[in-house]
Amino acid sequence: MIDVVHFYKVDNLDNVRAFYEKVLGLSLYKDQGKCLIYDLNGFGKIGFCTHHPKGKSETSCITFVFSSRGAVDAMHKTLSETLETNIKKPTFNETFGIYHFFVHDYEGLLLEFQVFEK
Repeated sequence: MIDVVHFYKVDNLDNVRAFYEKVLGLSLYKDQGKCLIYDLNGFGKIGFCTHHPKGKSETSCITFVFSSRGAVDAMHKTLSETLETNIKKPTFNETFGIYHFFVHDYEGLLLEFQVFEK
């Protein structure tokens, strides 16, 4: 079996912990000092590092796929109550057959929460 870790450049690992552990409830797989790696429940891992090359990609997006529209709505509610920003309500995207919404994490990375409906 091949495991996959997607790494993202961040400036502040405390922000990462606050968002990915406390808000999203992900389990920390490994703390490497300059990198935090989280397990995605058997679907790979996601890592955040302060030592990667400078400059966050404005074109990257971390997408979390849920099993139902209700789960997406529940995450929207949680994030709306947690973050100090107005998050657009989830919508259905006819082109891709997904119900989704976008938000930025504490480090400014773009996140998408979705369910495939087609």
